[in-house]
Amino acid sequence: MHLLSNTQQPAERISSVFHRRLSDFLSPLLQVLDARLDRRLVHTFSLLVEAIIRFRHRQHGLLLSELGAYLLSPAKAPAGTKRISNLLRSGKWQYSLLADWLRAQAKAQLAQWPAQPLLLHWDESVVEKPESIHSQGLCPVRSAKARRLVRLRPGFFNPPLQRPVQVPGFHWLGLLLMGLHTVPCLYLQAWWSTRLASGSEQAATLRRRCLEQA
Repeated sequence: MHLLSNTQQPAERISSVFHRRLSDFLSPLLQVLDARLDRRLVHTFSLLVEAIIRFRHRQHGLLLSELGAYLLSPAKAPAGTKRISNLLRSGKWQYSLLADWLRAQAKAQLAQWPAQPLLLHWDESVVEKPESIHSQGLCPVRSAKARRLVRLRPGFFNPPLQRPVQVPGFHWLGLLLMGLHTVPCLYLQAWWSTRLASGSEQAATLRRRCLEQA
């Protein structure tokens, strides 16, 4: 019992440190949201970000009902899900507010960096949702996973495909600002679909805007 408590203490300290860092990081954004949204929605936003960071896994997506359970408790999952739904459906805020905040944070951090060579890393890919067909905005994307699975391997034979495999998904683009002696910071993150109205125009406008802002 004493050994168990000793092993739990470092984990609790590490957890409290990262929780404090997350609170410090989100504090400016929460102040911006507080000027637009009800305080209960702002609190829901803070708890939602923490739940996603704690329980998100590369191979495991989070359903809205799961997030509702993590937000409050498994016994209060419907109430937690309703809180998230109220936050997402609120017409008093939109994604551009988060994008503007990210750019402002990156520019403020850039102003504090010492003189050094800088690199703006442009990363563009897709989010594959091969098992989904009803999610809003899904469009055909080229599957990198399918391309890896059909590669020829010693002792196994798979006929090469003539055309790339298309699966449902989203396109995304991110800009990461990096220096030689500083911690990288996210400058922009955006998603779009070619099946939404003027999706191709939206993608072209986004790329052009990224180049202008860079």
